[in-house]
Amino acid sequence: MAGAGILWVTVLVYLLRFDGVPLKTFLAAIFFVVFFGVSLMYYARTRIVVDAGGITYRGMVRTRRFSFTEIRKVDVLPGPVTVYAIRGTSGGFVHFTSFFQHHRRLAALLVERAGLAPMIS
Repeated sequence: MAGAGILWVTVLVYLLRFDGVPLKTFLAAIFFVVFFGVSLMYYARTRIVVDAGGITYRGMVRTRRFSFTEIRKVDVLPGPVTVYAIRGTSGGFVHFTSFFQHHRRLAALLVERAGLAPMIS
């Protein structure tokens, strides 16, 4: 995310050197600078802590605690970026992506400690 943000800041600075660049081009570059800046803040702030009793998820705007007995399901949504959704008994959920280091190990640990059985489709 940081690399992409730096690339778009560089593109924006490069565009400022030219006359007659359309406003839409500047707006597109600014959009990507803001997008990757927010993404970087999201991933810098987000943290998942696993302890003996459960997990604590700290996101960009909220913090949630789930004991292992509260975790009802861990959905894995594959794709270019894998998304893991942790669903709790209270109807709430949190998610993390494959951008997290050791994401597969974390998902396996959650399934194991919550006593869930992997579903094969």
